[in-house]
Amino acid sequence: MNRSSLGPLVKAKETVSVFVRNAPSPRELLANRTSRFGRLHAVVPSTATPGESLTLTVQAWDQCERLHRDFAGSAAMASTDPEATHPESVSFASGDDGVVRVDDVRFETPGTQYLTLTDARTGERFVSNPVRVAADHDHRVYWGDIHLHSNCSDGVGDAERGYRFGRDVMALDVVAYTDHDTMGFFIPPEWQRRRMHERYFDQLCEVAEEFDEAGEFVTLPAYEWTKQPNVGGHVNVYFEDAADATLFDSLAPETRTYERLWSRLREWDADHDSGVVTVPHHPAESMYPFDFASVDYDDELAPVVEVYSQWGSSERPGDDGNRFPLAMGQGEIETEGHYVRDAHRMGHRVGMLGGADYHGPHPGHSLIHTRPHLPSLSEWRRRGLGWGNIWRVWNEKSYPGGLSAFLAPELERSAVFSALKNRSVYATTQPHRILVDFRVNGVDVAEQTDAVGVESAETPREVTVDVAGTAPVASVTVVKNNAVWRQFEGTDDADAGLDAYTVSTEWTDETPLSRMSWDDRRGTGGDVYAVRVRQAAADGDHPGTAWVGPIWAETA
Repeated sequence: MNRSSLGPLVKAKETVSVFVRNAPSPRELLANRTSRFGRLHAVVPSTATPGESLTLTVQAWDQCERLHRDFAGSAAMASTDPEATHPESVSFASGDDGVVRVDDVRFETPGTQYLTLTDARTGERFVSNPVRVAADHDHRVYWGDIHLHSNCSDGVGDAERGYRFGRDVMALDVVAYTDHDTMGFFIPPEWQRRRMHERYFDQLCEVAEEFDEAGEFVTLPAYEWTKQPNVGGHVNVYFEDAADATLFDSLAPETRTYERLWSRLREWDADHDSGVVTVPHHPAESMYPFDFASVDYDDELAPVVEVYSQWGSSERPGDDGNRFPLAMGQGEIETEGHYVRDAHRMGHRVGMLGGADYHGPHPGHSLIHTRPHLPSLSEWRRRGLGWGNIWRVWNEKSYPGGLSAFLAPELERSAVFSALKNRSVYATTQPHRILVDFRVNGVDVAEQTDAVGVESAETPREVTVDVAGTAPVASVTVVKNNAVWRQFEGTDDADAGLDAYTVSTEWTDETPLSRMSWDDRRGTGGDVYAVRVRQAAADGDHPGTAWVGPIWAETA
């Protein structure tokens, strides 16, 4: 009997072995039942005009990155903008549940600005995400987590609770729930398929429609087209209009392969005014591999790949310097063809975004990478038995979830969907809203429609990168044709001052255009540029990281 035919049994066996291998001590679990203050996290919109009224959201986290709901403390507030309008301090009361919102914060001085919070008890300083202040913006940066699971499949908590958390606690702009159309473990596949077709998918679309509010908060109706363990990879399907959203499942004969799914979605697209996009994720994970080399890949219907999630990064293998090698499940696959860089080498026009793939009601802040802790009895009763609670009990080999930056003119569903379809996105690790402006000949990922055209193969290309981080910048790496081309070395000192949080650098590429080849049929038409940003991190923390691009350069 081959491994794929054992699918769910293999998954069950490996899950039990992971639990046994990584089970924490009862003492650790008991110690983490008590919530202790860990840090403050401050969020403001990433783009603003001088004098624009903004809302600051401050969260108090405990040692396990849960909300410290009983926190009662205060912090002095300051800004890098001497003309900014903000209160002198922010205070928490036990009834705030660990979240305080401050309205009417204003920056007046153009440039990159920050807010800082200094704990009144300890003197520890916490820094907000960066804000780019300018009179005009070609586009704004909106932040989203669009890969989540609820109790409509194998997650815990309902989508309503998750949308509220993402909107009101994490101050996200975009959220999407992508519950499984079928399952290979925890829920029998046919049972999940029946539940989704009978009521769950319609319910999820209705909830998404209820929470979508132009200018305030955007949702995308979606689901996860789910291959069984050791059979194939997973693909999220996103719709522009909930009224048009249709469930094409992974067990139906007409849509059970990637090519058949895309063919059916093309037929659907021709019959509807709204759009649809698919996004493969964790393609290099051995249990659910997605092989770009053996698929008739559809760049138009799958224009982006989830390069990073709590599973890790599928950009490149761990032995090639990947700081987030896939370790959950069966770990990363050893054969080529499954990494995002392989797709680029084949010539596929795919961008990169990030998601959580978290199975709990915490968009923007997955929790299973933190210290093992027992969810409270009320959480078990309220949210149910699912991976979002089970995973938190032991030391699963996971990472913080990912975020996607959407570069769009306004916070409205059609604009966000267009950004997704046009690869006007990039990826970061949670909770780091790192601002990266990466351009080739003045064209960034939001502006390239296909490729940056140059007059001839010998024409030099100007490459510029501007970074504003949430911590000191350790390195900025420009990757050209899957190899390190240029690198800026910053600092690994997590306590460095705010001047280490920003980097502006540029280079001229005078080497004639070349190309990458995968085989005698597939390859690129020119150079492929991308950027990786890594931040300094305190001991024991995962470094904040961003993946931006690619930008293609070819002769016009």
